Amino acid sequence: MVHTTIKKALKNTLQDLRREDFLEFCHQLKDRREEPRVRYRDVENKSVLQITDLLVSTFTERGALPVALSILKLINCNQEAETLYSETRACVDVKGDPTFRKTSSGELDTKPSQEALNHKAGRWPFSSPVTGKTPQEVEAEAEARVLSEGGDPRNERLVLSRFMIQFGQYKDQTFKWLLENDLSYAAKMVACHEKQRQNTKCQSSLMANKDSLTRYAIAYPEVLQEVRFHRGYERSLQSGQEGKALVGFGKHRSETLEDLYESKDRDKISYINFLRNKKSTCDQGSKMDIAVRYILQRDKKQAAASRKRRASSDTRTGAPPKVAAKRGGRPGVGGRGGW
Repeated sequence: MVHTTIKKALKNTLQDLRREDFLEFCHQLKDRREEPRVRYRDVENKSVLQITDLLVSTFTERGALPVALSILKLINCNQEAETLYSETRACVDVKGDPTFRKTSSGELDTKPSQEALNHKAGRWPFSSPVTGKTPQEVEAEAEARVLSEGGDPRNERLVLSRFMIQFGQYKDQTFKWLLENDLSYAAKMVACHEKQRQNTKCQSSLMANKDSLTRYAIAYPEVLQEVRFHRGYERSLQSGQEGKALVGFGKHRSETLEDLYESKDRDKISYINFLRNKKSTCDQGSKMDIAVRYILQRDKKQAAASRKRRASSDTRTGAPPKVAAKRGGRPGVGGRGGW
């Protein structure tokens, strides 16, 4: 049973803030760049109750929660953010659906979150042996976790979201946490596991855990999109198959690099030109970096082929090779009249 509401939890959290932290919270609230925006006069000299009402009326009760959590973390009130999240988790998470992160441009953020990076750093080097629990133990613990949060243990997806990962760098985190904090890694694991499942019927505890992760993850289109990208990327690693990788980002995310590059569509040509100028600004190893490197590689091959065709044409027509004139050369060499 849910013992609180989001609005009540927001009010309690703001009341627990120190005065200077509350003022900083209000300052950051009015400084948000995302829509809907909050005006200065809406937060100036307002009480906790008024700010709580403002959050709910502006963003809706459910929408106010991620806004408040992000601001609390921004002003380093991490303990308060954790408490707020814990108190409201059952209010918003009745189905076990992950909240996928977005970039400032609205794109799906597939890179590891700071929380994921901190988790990996804390586990390195891996010292504990990989001893996975049985599927029955994992499920029983997940059901107990759902009950402790006030959820319904009969909800299969909700229970599945609380399964603990039994392998790899995110061992002992939940499936839901993984999708929220490192979507690229999750999709890669699913793609690799599906490929592995084509060749084995092994029913080990580890494989069962990966089966469960796959069943949970592929229920979401965002994950399937990333799985498709990883499949295409794996194919592109084969010699001559570089263009088979999906773009994986932007408005042409579902296109292969080859199809995008060779398209005669004016909009796609413009997008290719846009990417050419991103060589020095995109993150190394990112999807954009992969796309830019492919485009520049194709450009280089096309330029070489063009030079070869011109040379071949000159040979057929008997045209003399072009010799560049040089200043300061010997008389009669490199120019018509010498000095």
